[in-house]
Amino acid sequence: MGKAENKKVINATPTEYNGIKFKSLIEVMVYKTLLQYGFEPQYEPITYIIWSGFRPTIPFYTRNDKTKQQILNLRKLVDVTYTPDFYIEYEGLKIIIEAKGFENDIWPYKFKMFRHLLEQQPDKDKYLIFEIFTKKQLLEAIEIIKSYGASRENKIPNQVPTKG
Repeated sequence: MGKAENKKVINATPTEYNGIKFKSLIEVMVYKTLLQYGFEPQYEPITYIIWSGFRPTIPFYTRNDKTKQQILNLRKLVDVTYTPDFYIEYEGLKIIIEAKGFENDIWPYKFKMFRHLLEQQPDKDKYLIFEIFTKKQLLEAIEIIKSYGASRENKIPNQVPTKG
């Protein structure tokens, strides 16, 4: 049995551009803008397992939807996964961009779990994560990314760019 995909993103318009099937118009805007600014974004290139499923051994009884009677359920609990919208490698940085229109009720939990997973990575200092809702925010993100790249060129580790 394969992984179930998110069939519908809330109020999203699936669109194909450049041979890629995007789930929403905001994703297309992010992709086009990143290309315009010289980045090479990958769309949904990797799926992270943020919680590993398992086969339970403790008896769990739940109701059968048809008969409404209690039945034993020992089915495997499947992995919880997260697939970022975009991944970019830029001057040694690993950049993850999540393009958001409307959040579903699961999103905040999955994203917290994903951030926790990244905190465990030995190269965690190389990651930048952005949640983008508008083109203005994307342009700000591009500025931040380029300034991180510049600070690495100048050998200033872990410098957080600030506007001043």
